[in-house]
Amino acid sequence: MDFPSHPTLDAYTGFLLRKVSAVSFQRFSETTEKYGLHPMHFGMLNVLEADAPIAQHDLARRLGVDPSSMVARMDVLEEKGMVSRQRSSADRRAYEITLTKKGKTTLTKVRAAAGEAHQRTFGVLSEAERTQLHALLLKVSEGIEERS
Repeated sequence: MDFPSHPTLDAYTGFLLRKVSAVSFQRFSETTEKYGLHPMHFGMLNVLEADAPIAQHDLARRLGVDPSSMVARMDVLEEKGMVSRQRSSADRRAYEITLTKKGKTTLTKVRAAAGEAHQRTFGVLSEAERTQLHALLLKVSEGIEERS
């Protein structure tokens, strides 16, 4: 992905964020693709590891995904044997999703590969600078959520 660099454009923080975001996403997409996954699947696997068992509609809400598109995304993970979907004992209309052993193993591998992609993008920063950048972006993100 080729983004222009020009002092006039580089004066805008939003433009720089978009450039870094696009390159970071492209590199991360190439990483997840090696496992037959989309970056959204990585997010799903992470939330499942933290919160499973979880109802499919709750997972969609936590990820900010339209519930109607969640079924197709979940189908991919289920077909690959990374998740299991079972009817909820509390609500037979809902499915509870859990991460399988294969899902946990894949998540571990993708995390390691994602670390390499992260290094390619953010390796120009020291560890302290990365920590600071992350903290600042988190602060901005939380500010957006509070003002929505």
